[in-house]
Amino acid sequence: MLCFVFQSCERSIDTGENPYSNIEDNTTETNDTNTYDPYSIFGLHKDIFLPTCANSGCHDGTFEPDFRTVESSYYSLVWQSPIKNDTNYSYEYRVDPGNSTESMLMHRLTVDLNGNSGIMPLGLEQDSDYPEKKDEYINRIETWINNGAPDFYGNKPQSANFPPVVNGVIIFQNGSIKNRIGIYEAVDVNIGSNVQMWFSFTDDKMDARNFTNATYNVSTRPDSFDLNSEKALILGNKQTLNGLFGAQVDYDWYADIDVSQAKELDVYYVRVTLNDGDETVQIPNQFSMFQMKKYFAIRFN
Repeated sequence: MLCFVFQSCERSIDTGENPYSNIEDNTTETNDTNTYDPYSIFGLHKDIFLPTCANSGCHDGTFEPDFRTVESSYYSLVWQSPIKNDTNYSYEYRVDPGNSTESMLMHRLTVDLNGNSGIMPLGLEQDSDYPEKKDEYINRIETWINNGAPDFYGNKPQSANFPPVVNGVIIFQNGSIKNRIGIYEAVDVNIGSNVQMWFSFTDDKMDARNFTNATYNVSTRPDSFDLNSEKALILGNKQTLNGLFGAQVDYDWYADIDVSQAKELDVYYVRVTLNDGDETVQIPNQFSMFQMKKYFAIRFN
């Protein structure tokens, strides 16, 4: 097991079974893009954070930073305070945009914290390419930080006010919750049924029920939506249900999905747009990992 540990883990979280084992995917798109910038947060997540750090019991949601997705990696690193620091409390942030030498992430990759914590990663999978690519990977992380730690759009963060993040998506069919095959897999629903999709979001500054301009869009393609088809999300009575990784979370917003034109094996992808008082964001967006786009999808049988 490989750990990229920034703090000791005192509690365990059930992150669920492997969503990729024995799953048959009927969709034809499996990747966000054929090429990517290795110095972008997407490239860092794909090549380093996900295969090296997001293993079971480590940074898989058990404790922060959370390296399961591009989004969680970015928002749990940039301008986030480390819980475990050096004896002088020298590091204010895990990633301080533009300042790799002042970022705890770089310190943990190159220095044994307080002489008793080890240099990260502490362990490696048998087939890991980290030993032979260590210098390259560290350089890529350092370059990304010194370039201002740009986000998925290439924008450099201007403040610590981050956009909303998803905690869960629940599908109701004819009033009953439909279960998923795996954590991220699209939910199978019956043609002709009544379908509601409920969302749990949190924001670092605003109560989720106060989001404005909350809309949703539906498409049979994960990255192609008709702007004229935006519909308003409905603010419902708060429901506390299981979230994306098992913990109980609050669901506030929902959408009534029109399935009148659906055909067998169709996949409907849903994209939500929200404003948290600072900016308008789309979840998932074109830069989101494909499994997150499937998580916001339903499939008809």
